[in-house]
Amino acid sequence: MKNKAGFSLLEISIVIFVMGITITALLQMFELGHLRYNAISAGQKLRSGLAEIRVWLRNRVAMAEIEQITIENLQKNVSLANGFRCNDLKISNYDSATYFIQLQLFEDRNRNGSADPSETSEKKLFCFRRRNS
Repeated sequence: MKNKAGFSLLEISIVIFVMGITITALLQMFELGHLRYNAISAGQKLRSGLAEIRVWLRNRVAMAEIEQITIENLQKNVSLANGFRCNDLKISNYDSATYFIQLQLFEDRNRNGSADPSETSEKKLFCFRRRNS
């Protein structure tokens, strides 16, 4: 009997093939994890910005400064995360002290300054009541 030392070309080819499949699967898992992390991060930034906007709007309505509620003033006075902008702002008066404010934010991913259909988020509706003096 002959003693055989080493591996055949077929065995090495199979090992390299299996390693390639494993590395490809691992790299795809990392990419999906990165995409998931970015989506979670963007959602957190949006929620944080909405909370800050809500406080600013509440203070304007409470102090009867309704005329100051504009998109320009909102973006100037509220620090939104990079890339987030206000797209639409509508104010409607229910009675003399109650206001409904509808707001739409978007994440300007392509940095063109306007909301594209893939960038818009759902509209948020706030209800505030002015303080009686």
